[in-house]
Amino acid sequence: MEETIFFNRGNALTSTVDQEELMKKVQIEKDKRGLDNKLVVVQDNSGKYLLFDFSDADSENDQATEFQVKQVIKNEESSE
Repeated sequence: MEETIFFNRGNALTSTVDQEELMKKVQIEKDKRGLDNKLVVVQDNSGKYLLFDFSDADSENDQATEFQVKQVIKNEESSE
C-alpha cells in the first residue's frame, strides 16, 4: 500500500518523467547536500516523478499538493 503525503510543488528538488534519470539526480543531491534527512520520490497524476526532502512535507499549507510516495531514500548512516 502506498502512503499519501503533502508537499508544496515549489519545494521539489527536481522533477522528471524518467525514473532512471531521477535516481541519478537522487545520488547527486545526496552527495551535494550531505543529507542526513530522508529524500522522498513521489509521482503526480501526470506520471511525473518529483524529488523532495522529507522534512518539507506540509499538510497544513493550503498550497500543498497530495502525492503518492513511491520511494523513501535514507542516508545509509542513518539509524532509522
